[in-house]
Amino acid sequence: MKKTIVITGATDGIGRVCAHSFAKNQNELILVGRNSDKLAALVYSLQVTGATVHSYVADLSSAKETFLLSETIRKNHPKIDVLLNNAGAYFDQYSLTKEGLESTFALNHLNYFVLSLGLLPSLKKAGESRIVNVASRAHMGVSLDFDNLLGEKEYSGWKQYQRSKLMNIYFTYELAERLNQTKITVNCLHPGFVKTKFGQNNEGLAKILLTFAQNIFAISEDKGAETSIFLVTDPSVSSVSGKYFVKKKMEKSSEPSYDLTARRKLWTYTEDLLKSKYNFKFPGF
Repeated sequence: MKKTIVITGATDGIGRVCAHSFAKNQNELILVGRNSDKLAALVYSLQVTGATVHSYVADLSSAKETFLLSETIRKNHPKIDVLLNNAGAYFDQYSLTKEGLESTFALNHLNYFVLSLGLLPSLKKAGESRIVNVASRAHMGVSLDFDNLLGEKEYSGWKQYQRSKLMNIYFTYELAERLNQTKITVNCLHPGFVKTKFGQNNEGLAKILLTFAQNIFAISEDKGAETSIFLVTDPSVSSVSGKYFVKKKMEKSSEPSYDLTARRKLWTYTEDLLKSKYNFKFPGF
């Protein structure tokens, strides 16, 4: 059955592989990317195959742009079957977005939160629908420090990335619980260590080491996209929600990821931040 699928971070890596995979089945694709030229090239390559493709340029590290994007997509596409939250990055050095928020937190966490909640009305209209969040096994070995959530006191690029991936898992589990009376499922996954352009936004030693590791140890983009494609399309997970997947199999995430107090504290913190800083109101939630 033809589905309407939103993919963020669609122009490179896993997102691009997923877009080509979903286009083969004549699904309607809604692609989100930051680079307009890359997005246009991807749309052209998909339309050649006969796929129906829509594209939106947005900087997902901006909560305002992400919120406006959700409103635009909701208006243009009243029914959405799948949201694949795939956009994310690693920032070795402390940096702020144009809205003054730490970049890793803003892009890797707020982006998922704002877009998912903003698109809920369209997801609900689809009947059975899915939210799939790309997390990472990198969440292992960390917990959240709510006194340093934005890295303002002490910053480690890798630790902040790890914590952002733990936030993805907390968000997945909490949203799944909040939507348990609906037909929307919410799951997350570890794609593997994939040879993509991930981390190429950095400079110096961090970029050199990451590129070296990718060349030696990383799996291909096609392999890295397999679990995302599985969670978006496979009938066997149509009623599974609030789970973490690795290599298309359900696995336990880290022990801290099941900390209910921390999970709900993060939700409240995020909600309060979005209300106080932006006065966002999410429809139907």
